[in-house]
Amino acid sequence: MTDGHQSPLQEVRSIITITAILVAVVCYVGAIKNAPVISPALFWLATQIYNWLPALSRIPGDQIPMLVSSAAVGGGLWILGMPLAGPLAAWFSAGQLGRLDRQTLKLKRNRARIQKRRRDRDQFDVT
Repeated sequence: MTDGHQSPLQEVRSIITITAILVAVVCYVGAIKNAPVISPALFWLATQIYNWLPALSRIPGDQIPMLVSSAAVGGGLWILGMPLAGPLAAWFSAGQLGRLDRQTLKLKRNRARIQKRRRDRDQFDVT
């Protein structure tokens, strides 16, 4: 999250979108590979979606139910994640501000140490 062209809110929205897409892809691959828990759960979800939207049954293809249920999981995660974008952005930016404060303090200590070393090396006696 070091992109200077995006606000923290835009960055969090991007993270939520990418996460939702990755979860949908993982669900689809799990359904294709017939994973023990994912495959039956996605089949049940596809059955429910086909009951709610019977027009989907006219789409040709063997893997359409797996694709529909995986897209529903990813879309649901995206829909549930977007309202959390504001608090997550505040949390991320607070963490960035905390790191910036620590870095500023460290720079000040290092600058003072370097200046002290230079003064000590001058060997100029004021007394």
